Amino acid sequence: MSVKRLDSTKPIIEITWEGIVSPEQVDQVNAEIEKIAPQLGNTFDVIVNMIHMKAFPQDTKDKMVEHQKRLKDLGMKRASVAVGGAIAKMQLNRISKESEHQTEFQWETYDEALAFLLK
Repeated sequence: MSVKRLDSTKPIIEITWEGIVSPEQVDQVNAEIEKIAPQLGNTFDVIVNMIHMKAFPQDTKDKMVEHQKRLKDLGMKRASVAVGGAIAKMQLNRISKESEHQTEFQWETYDEALAFLLK
C-alpha cells in the first residue's frame, strides 16, 4: 500500500493497493491524501494500481465506500484504476456503486490507466 503525488504536470495522486487490504490501511491512505490534496489545489485525479491486490475483506469494503466518498469531498475529479483480477473488479464495481462514484474508469494495465489521465 502506498500513496504519493505523481510526478506529472497534472495534479494526480497515485494509490497502490496490494495483497489483502485492511481497514487500517484505508485509514492510512486517507490520512496521506488529506495531506496531499491541498498541495494540488483541492482538485485532482487519482490513479489506482490494484494489479497485485487480492481482495477486500467485508470490513475493508465498508471502509472503501467511505474512502471513495472522502476522495470526492477532497476534490477528486476522476479515478483511473488498473484492476488485475475478476474478484477485485467485481468488488470495486460494487464499492463504486455504493459510494455513488460515477467518474471511475477501469483498465487492465497501469499504463492504460495512466495514459487516460494524461490525455
